Amino acid sequence: MASPSQPSKESPAPLKRGDYHPPTSTDLRSPCPIVNAFANHGLIPRDGRNVHPGDLDTAMQDLGLSLPIRKTLLWGAFFERQDQLPATFKNYLTNPFAYLHWHFGIRPPGQQQHTTPCIHLDQLSRHGAIEHDVSMTRRDFAQPGADNHSPQPDLIEQLLNSSTDGSYLTTADFAALRRKRLEQQRRDNPALCFPWILHFVAAGQIAAVQRVFGQGEWGGRVPVGYAEAIFREERLPVEEGWRRKKGEWGLGVLGVVVQQVRVRVGIGKAMG
Repeated sequence: MASPSQPSKESPAPLKRGDYHPPTSTDLRSPCPIVNAFANHGLIPRDGRNVHPGDLDTAMQDLGLSLPIRKTLLWGAFFERQDQLPATFKNYLTNPFAYLHWHFGIRPPGQQQHTTPCIHLDQLSRHGAIEHDVSMTRRDFAQPGADNHSPQPDLIEQLLNSSTDGSYLTTADFAALRRKRLEQQRRDNPALCFPWILHFVAAGQIAAVQRVFGQGEWGGRVPVGYAEAIFREERLPVEEGWRRKKGEWGLGVLGVVVQQVRVRVGIGKAMG
């Protein structure tokens, strides 16, 4: 018991699920701001280690994503990695998914916790699997003097300043930014790898952010305050007024695909 001359020091209240706390120096994080926000809010393990499929599925459900989108993302995140391609055609016949495991796999073979497959968030940085060039907030993997997982303050500032009216980021704003980032990386990264399929992937990522956090028709307008919380602090913008959209079919596959097409059309217009 503390003496009368020494006031007792109360330990801070333990963080509850949903409470935001930025990562410590020993926590692991990914190249994805949304996944990092899940960890910062304790929706998945805060240290970024031993994340189970159920953890990530529940976090995405809290975000409002539909079952098909969640299962697709889980399949990609927990796909087991194969470090070498089969040596013969016969090996391919016995393991037809070998190329997918080699190219897109993230989880090291046999990585489990208590018999449950698990990943560590820094494993999402494996280049060419889920992570790709021309991020809106990260440098490219092969870019000299940079890394592909750390948020870059100048790129985040560029994103926030892309708003035409200073209040919202629209489909046209995101499309113009995507085009600008491509031009920047073509200049700065001689080893740029951004084939046509990644144009659609990148547009889909923007569309998902718009559908989850956006306002107005098709959720196309994301408040700049929301974007600042998501990309700068890697925090869900609950304090700014965001709430999960419940019972809205548009958070499913169709809504994201429609918005993805709008983004792709907008990028074409931005190209002139």
